[in-house]
Amino acid sequence: MTYYGLMKTSNISYFKAHLSQELRAVRNGERIIILDRDIPVAEVLPYDINKKKIRIQPPTKKLQYSEPSFKTKKDPLVYLLEDRARG
Repeated sequence: MTYYGLMKTSNISYFKAHLSQELRAVRNGERIIILDRDIPVAEVLPYDINKKKIRIQPPTKKLQYSEPSFKTKKDPLVYLLEDRARG
């Protein structure tokens, strides 16, 4: 177990052998970086119950589409399907 900057680090074998002790430290607010042969592979951090969830807001006004500035003889989907058929 060492410190990586201000964060505690732990090799996988040490973390597995001392799992309960390490999780107690995490419960107390500590963040632990898990290393595999001195390469960081994961970070264990406390679960935040109060973390804000994504909030979806309804639109404030109706979406408006403008008319295209060009005209075609065929439906644009026909051009797309022809292009895909060519390949």
